[in-house]
Amino acid sequence: MIRSPLYWRLTLSGAVLLGAGVLIGGAMASGLLGAAAAAAVTVLVVAAVAIGARRMAARAGRLADEAAALVGAEPESGGDELARLESRLEAGRTRFAEQLEQLRAERNQLTAVLGGMVEGVVAIDPDRQVLHLNSVAAKWFGRPAPESAVGRPIYELSRQPEIAGALIEAMEKRKQVSHTFTLARFAGQDGGPNRFELNASPLLSFRGDDDVVEGAVAVIHDISELERLESVRRDFVSNVSHELKTPLTAIHGFVETLLEADPVDGRTRGRFLRKIRRQSQRLSALVSDLLTLSRIESSAEPPEKLLDLRSPVSEVLSLLKPSSEERGLELIAEFPEAAVEVLGEEEAIRQALSNLVDNAVKYSSAGGRVIVRLQARNGRAVLEVEDEGPGIAGEHLDRIFERFYRVDRARSRELGGTGLGLAIVKNVARRHGGGVEVESERDRGSTFRLWLPAAE
Repeated sequence: MIRSPLYWRLTLSGAVLLGAGVLIGGAMASGLLGAAAAAAVTVLVVAAVAIGARRMAARAGRLADEAAALVGAEPESGGDELARLESRLEAGRTRFAEQLEQLRAERNQLTAVLGGMVEGVVAIDPDRQVLHLNSVAAKWFGRPAPESAVGRPIYELSRQPEIAGALIEAMEKRKQVSHTFTLARFAGQDGGPNRFELNASPLLSFRGDDDVVEGAVAVIHDISELERLESVRRDFVSNVSHELKTPLTAIHGFVETLLEADPVDGRTRGRFLRKIRRQSQRLSALVSDLLTLSRIESSAEPPEKLLDLRSPVSEVLSLLKPSSEERGLELIAEFPEAAVEVLGEEEAIRQALSNLVDNAVKYSSAGGRVIVRLQARNGRAVLEVEDEGPGIAGEHLDRIFERFYRVDRARSRELGGTGLGLAIVKNVARRHGGGVEVESERDRGSTFRLWLPAAE
């Protein structure tokens, strides 16, 4: 049987040391007789050391093979067992260091992904303590940093029972749970309470044939804007339906009367036909404004045409001058000598300008003035339309640019308004990177100010 170098080193070293010690001690104690006895003891000791060395070498070899298996290397036979063990341990240390670095990189990547989400993320362990909280959720729940909540009971994160309840239910019932809740105003929020939707799922790990619940995770969405848009959509559909139904009902009634009544004299027939024409014109204007608003909102490409605003403003004033003279109004234009240029869509800008000036003419009293000013100021092209009409009460100013919002519904319908004119102005301004505002007081007239970025 071939013995390894480790075996022989251990055997010889142990035998020499032990034998020498026994011989020296025996000689000193009882002379030659003692030395002979000591020699016999030495033989026994050498045999014992040999057995121990063989066992130690075998264990070192097994440890080397196990270390090789841990690092995924093929076991080696023969050679110095300690050297093999040392080599495998070094390889294992290197391998484990690489895996630790990989795990650290994956953890950092996961943290970056969760931190970059616009949704809030909350995870708990089986003891109902917070495992993870991303920065968005920390802001919503008023935490200075996500780490401040880790290790704390989920009940301390928020007083909203829906949050803790959904996570615990998902963990205990091993199913996805959804809830909606309202969260009071939090730091950095501009508006009031927000509406949230929470979806919680259990965290499961598989051990053999069984799955073990390790906790639960919840993803929280802020649905406040979605609910607001849905409310706007419902109001828009309702308003459109109402605005379309009114002229259609009138047209239907007049036509039915003309068709089913006894012979109608020419004067009555003419009066009915004029009303039908008026209602059909109102219907046509409403559909036209709806199409214009839809086209402006759905346009994706930024406007790039260089446009001198003096040209469309002059065209609008020329078109509206007859109606202003008919109402006994003085239409005054104040233009600069230099060009006022913007990058824009000419038709959309002309529509917005026409709506502003037309409103001023419609709502001004006879003998009044409508002043249209155009100027370049602080990198902006600014158009002001000032009238001497009835003005607008303060409670209406925040809503004046909403679709179908009217300060005086009866007068607006009498003058042929669709309720979309100022909404078109607002969307045109936004489309071009600008804005619109109004200054008004009751019985003191109004000034509408539309501004667009000036072209460089």
